[in-house]
Amino acid sequence: IIARIGGVDLVVHDRKNMAFRCFTGLAAMILYFSALGLIPIGQAVTLQYTNPLFVALLSGFFLSERVHPQVLALAVISFLGIILIVSPNLRTIEKDALLALGSGFFAGVAYLYVRKLRATEEALSIVFWFAAFSVVATALPAIPSLADVISDPILILALVGIGVGAGAGQVGLTYAFHRANAAWVSAFSYLTVIVATAYGYLLFNEVLDTRDIIGGIMIICSGIILSLFQVGSIEDKVGQE
Repeated sequence: IIARIGGVDLVVHDRKNMAFRCFTGLAAMILYFSALGLIPIGQAVTLQYTNPLFVALLSGFFLSERVHPQVLALAVISFLGIILIVSPNLRTIEKDALLALGSGFFAGVAYLYVRKLRATEEALSIVFWFAAFSVVATALPAIPSLADVISDPILILALVGIGVGAGAGQVGLTYAFHRANAAWVSAFSYLTVIVATAYGYLLFNEVLDTRDIIGGIMIICSGIILSLFQVGSIEDKVGQE
């Protein structure tokens, strides 16, 4: 409806990259929600927010962009933070935490495909086809649990709340990127980690240990600096042109 009113073209011009964007985006979403049921919310959100670092590191491969030494240094700091969370004693690995880290990786890859599609597709078209693909791909596996969902009004309200909250957040983030400085928006988006950790503590009595907190700070600070650095680099290029 929104596309029709706005005259947005929903025809896919680059089917291959659109398919990869949908697959990687759905993989990120499935891994993220799986992780939320197994590890503290703050830990899951922190690891999912590694996606900007994967974007920076993989942009050379996907988009033939030069990866600056500063980006590599920030990546090292971030991955040290990841190690503190995923393998705090350096001998064993928290396998459940790898789900959230995998979500961050696939989300980063999905964003790279979005950047590829920017040349041929409308932004609303990318959002629409990802949503449509996700609904179709998850409908069949969801059938066995459909009866349990329908019979539980509280669960229905919770699922509706997830949809409304996620949708509102996505719209808000999209408008923020359109109206404000991208670096500041990216930096402020890391407040999600703090808010999620607070929710985990207040609602589920989840308390992160010291290594989780230190690792999270390393990841968040690296991500914020990376956001500011990338936007600064883009502005320098524009100024030179």
